[in-house]
Amino acid sequence: MILESAILYIKPGLASEFESVFREVSGVLLTKKGYVSHELHKCVENRDEYIFLVRWSGIKDRLIGFRGHPDYKLWTASLKPFYAQPPEVRHYIDIRIDSREQAEAELTKLLFADSGTDSVSQEERTTE
Repeated sequence: MILESAILYIKPGLASEFESVFREVSGVLLTKKGYVSHELHKCVENRDEYIFLVRWSGIKDRLIGFRGHPDYKLWTASLKPFYAQPPEVRHYIDIRIDSREQAEAELTKLLFADSGTDSVSQEERTTE
């Protein structure tokens, strides 16, 4: 799986209009080969900055499939007028980490090791 991120800097005063157009045009992603999901998030500190995240099955689905599709021209033509500067686009692969259960167990150990006031043992906690 590939996670594509794009930092979008929107021209001041156009955020609301950008969001409306983005909602309309983002539908073109839904039918593309390898498309998994997408999200758009607005920055809290900078009202004209967004992060756009798209999950693809593979990098070829994004770089060849979507970019080579006629809908890509519609996508770029619709959104480009709102950009204060070109988007910063990156592609990431997933790195496997410990399972959730292992991570929670490690966190529990750290939390209770630091408290020093809890006299109940870890074994007693897991049996409750």
